[in-house]
Amino acid sequence: MAMLYGKGVWLLYSANVDLAIEMAVEIGATRVLYKTGHRAMFFPETARRVHDRVRAAGLTPFAWSLIFCDDPEGEARVALKTAEVGYEGIVFDIEDQAAGQQANATELGQRLLDAGLNPDMLYYTSFPNITQHFGIPYAEMNAFCKGGFMPQSYPTFLKPAEVVIHKMTYDEHAKWSEIWGYSPPIYPILAGYRDEQGTDRLTPEEFIPWANALAEHNPTFFSFYRAAVTNRDLWPILAALAVPQPPEPESPVEKPTGPSEPALLKTAASAFSLEAVEQPVYVTVQPDDTIWMLCQKHGCTRAQFWEWNWHLWDERGLPRDANYLQAGWRVRIG
Repeated sequence: MAMLYGKGVWLLYSANVDLAIEMAVEIGATRVLYKTGHRAMFFPETARRVHDRVRAAGLTPFAWSLIFCDDPEGEARVALKTAEVGYEGIVFDIEDQAAGQQANATELGQRLLDAGLNPDMLYYTSFPNITQHFGIPYAEMNAFCKGGFMPQSYPTFLKPAEVVIHKMTYDEHAKWSEIWGYSPPIYPILAGYRDEQGTDRLTPEEFIPWANALAEHNPTFFSFYRAAVTNRDLWPILAALAVPQPPEPESPVEKPTGPSEPALLKTAASAFSLEAVEQPVYVTVQPDDTIWMLCQKHGCTRAQFWEWNWHLWDERGLPRDANYLQAGWRVRIG
């Protein structure tokens, strides 16, 4: 299997794709991981739009999808459609909802392999403290997710960084690798908040111990969840958190002359900024707003409103019905 190298930035909602790209460029990440599905529901339009946007910025699109392992046929279909769009990696987010679903997890993997997906492009993410969540089918995911395991090593455990990173992540991985008889590649995910809503965020001083703890293990790849709930003052710390470089090819090849990798990232950032000269206009939905009122007030048609904003319904699993418009959403109106 090929090892993963570099850094990644996670993206939940497609409306934040530009922010995720900006963050990725600033911290030296090469991959953006976007949620293309939820259980058996695939988000086709946003999956394509985010894929193309990430590619245009010179970055590599990865996808992720939440699975319960209660519908292996439907969840496999989401992964296959995601691969058809062109995502280079697919990460299955599998948590306590899938506890006890070992048989269905095995079926999910078999369906994907039978369809011809390369197991090296498949990954899974879950809790790092496997012993406390042993009902989740970790072993079954290992069988077909040969890309590796991405433990969610978050401050939400409300424990010191050294405990979460050293003991709950790496010690648990070593322990269970012996039990499984197989050691999946490990690529931790960090976060910058303490609460599930992402509102209680870490200051740079609070986050530095997390960066230092991870640096002690020198992972070839790590990622950060997620762009929309990460304060910008953490970006320089993530940029300074170095990862090993991939080994040189065995056969000597002539290296092209040109800017170094950091310079290329800056070039991508410049190109991205130029491309985004015409900024769309957004407003925050108020409790009494309706789609008709927003269109009347801001001069857009209902067809335009739906074209720009239907993803807000789809990404939350809601019917495309005006009655499901929710206060607090940021909607495009121009």
